[in-house]
Amino acid sequence: MTKIQDIYREKLEAGALQPDADQARAVSALAALGEALKAPRGIFGNKTPKGYYFYGDVGRGKSLVMDLFFAQAPAEKKRRVHFHAFMLEVHDFLHAARAAAKSKKSLDSDLISFADKTAGETALLCFDEFQVRDVADAMILGRLFTALFKRGVVCVMTSNVAPDDLYKDGLQRDRFLPFIALLKENLNVFRFSGEKDYRLSALRGRQLYFWPHDADAAREMDGIFKNLAGDAPAAPADFTVKERVIHVPAAARNVAAFTFEQLCGEPKSALDYLELVKRFGVFIVRDVPRLGDDRRDATARFVTFVDTVYDHRAKLVMSAAAPPAELYRGEDNAEIFRRTASRLVEMQSKEYRRR
Repeated sequence: MTKIQDIYREKLEAGALQPDADQARAVSALAALGEALKAPRGIFGNKTPKGYYFYGDVGRGKSLVMDLFFAQAPAEKKRRVHFHAFMLEVHDFLHAARAAAKSKKSLDSDLISFADKTAGETALLCFDEFQVRDVADAMILGRLFTALFKRGVVCVMTSNVAPDDLYKDGLQRDRFLPFIALLKENLNVFRFSGEKDYRLSALRGRQLYFWPHDADAAREMDGIFKNLAGDAPAAPADFTVKERVIHVPAAARNVAAFTFEQLCGEPKSALDYLELVKRFGVFIVRDVPRLGDDRRDATARFVTFVDTVYDHRAKLVMSAAAPPAELYRGEDNAEIFRRTASRLVEMQSKEYRRR
């Protein structure tokens, strides 16, 4: 039995994980990949072993299994990275190459240079939350990953969608289809088909709305974040929407954490909140103050944020200065905020949590 299987079994015996057929099969598959990575390439006919593309709904254990594998993978040079962060690095590299006075190379040449750099630093790349929404990303992925695979880089990816559904309905998607074929050729596609969201089980029976926002509330919310994130460390994350950068102060897996001022006190649009709920399933929002007519903009943003979370069935953990019905004391938005308060109450219910 290999190390990843030992670790998985120990977690099951300790009650840290629940038995799951998909997870068990994925662990066995990754154990075999680990053995392939240890052996000289010649034993495999000079071929790079195939990696894996794990997909399925959020909270099924895809990232957990990949992280167990990454922690013990027998590769000297290995890296685990959120796919969005990786693509930001790609674009930064291309921008720097174009900006260099002596650089007159083509885009293909620059992508090959990036692939050379990556392959020199990393033999195993583990991508969390692989997704393609940007046409600029879509147009370069085929060339980039063709170069990476040719250089022997082994990839393991997690995604919420099947390869065939990547960049669905995107601009010029016909030019993206060869990349999907490339993924299928170089990665074993593995579906997590279970219906249980293990991550959100951490919310069952837990208080989700805390008031007042004191030290006890902060401790409880820290515990919820840790339970949801598992072994993944919290780290800042940035992503770009319409050439503007949205900053997430703390993110891990499917969870994003903000203070009220970071989320609603700073300029943000409905599009920003929509992009956030596309990327995260749970939001932890701290220190929501009593709101009034002196903070019309922040109040409007908060209403928009709650509506967006509610409409997309995301989960909200929140600390505030007052219960929902007493959170707004103004007149201008009193009617609108009654709906917001009602939704805040509903989002704590068992029925909403099952949605």
